[in-house]
Amino acid sequence: MAFAPVRKRGKMETTTDKRQPTAALICGVVGVFAATYVYWLVVPGVILGLAAIVLGWRVRRQGTSEGASVAIALGIVAVLLVPSVLFVVESESDYARDCALNASNC
Repeated sequence: MAFAPVRKRGKMETTTDKRQPTAALICGVVGVFAATYVYWLVVPGVILGLAAIVLGWRVRRQGTSEGASVAIALGIVAVLLVPSVLFVVESESDYARDCALNASNC
């Protein structure tokens, strides 16, 4: 659904879509979920985290919205959680491999 631009105090502004804050929150939550539970797929966590950051930033620029701040925070967490989860999983797999090869080290 397209909205016509509204002239307000000499500036051209478009009316906000009510679904953008919800979309930003959903991207943030699904991004964090993808980063923790589907960690071997790197792309979904990063893409959804970046989408949550961008959508949250756009909503926040258009007005004050607590949901936008939460979406930005969740997006940042999702983007930063992907490499940290991969690091932990890799170190655990190295430990498990070392235990399988030499049981006296465990």
